[in-house]
Amino acid sequence: MLRYVDHAIVGVTDLDAAAHDYVGRLGFAVGAGGVHPGMGTRNRLIVLDPEYIELLARVPGAEVSPLSPVGAMLRRAPGCVGFALGSDDIEADIAAMRERGLAVDGPIEGRLETAPGVVARGWRTARPCDDARLGMEAWRLPFLIEHDSAGRERLERIARPGGLHAHAVGARSLSHLTIAVRNLAAGLRAYRLAFGLEPDDEGEDPMLRARTARLPLPRGALVLAAPLPGDGPLARGLRAQGEGLYSIGVAVDNLQDSIDIMRGQGISVRVEEPEGILLSARPDPAGAHGAQLEFVQT
Repeated sequence: MLRYVDHAIVGVTDLDAAAHDYVGRLGFAVGAGGVHPGMGTRNRLIVLDPEYIELLARVPGAEVSPLSPVGAMLRRAPGCVGFALGSDDIEADIAAMRERGLAVDGPIEGRLETAPGVVARGWRTARPCDDARLGMEAWRLPFLIEHDSAGRERLERIARPGGLHAHAVGARSLSHLTIAVRNLAAGLRAYRLAFGLEPDDEGEDPMLRARTARLPLPRGALVLAAPLPGDGPLARGLRAQGEGLYSIGVAVDNLQDSIDIMRGQGISVRVEEPEGILLSARPDPAGAHGAQLEFVQT
């Protein structure tokens, strides 16, 4: 069963510089991460509970096939490039996708090495194959992941070798992800076909100038967003990067404190504050190495 957003991926060009800024300017605790053998990528991890944010970059000098899903995602970098849905039974979720008529690539074994031959953790992934009925390339959709551990053990293994640390910005979890689609009805059809997800609410996001539909998960949610007429932020994002993950919603302990921390480090923060009620804060993507982040109160 699909449980929650397992992790959101931010593609960066300079991994060490990105990690430095996510710590020093945005107030996150960033773990050491490691290398994906045979993939040509390496990462640093921001561990939340139960999710994490992955800062992902190419290994200098290594080749990442532009035909692979990872290579395709990294073409959207810098910024939010993709995400995974956490599964507690990936075989059952694959079977359900096939019952809905989709071909599936997987399950595929993966691992992270903190040093050559030193495996920190492993997992299995799967993703839908290209299908015209999806209305978009399959790599723009999330992939499924099942880790080789669960609960507290999973978080501790993700955080290796540095261990779990609190975030100065007060980050606790991923509240939601916003996914840009050109047409809301078409996007809903794709997520229904691929993952069996159905909306529980539709509305508008005035800050993005977008129509939205919320797809609930047992924990958290996905929000599909399609641009309204005119030149809003979401429309500009679609022109620049196409469909796929647009922004990462982070739930924090105290939203005003988080804003003060980021502004204190020189990051411009745009707030949504209708009638004096603080709802959300979006730091300038330039301070997050291209990523659109949205902070909300827990």
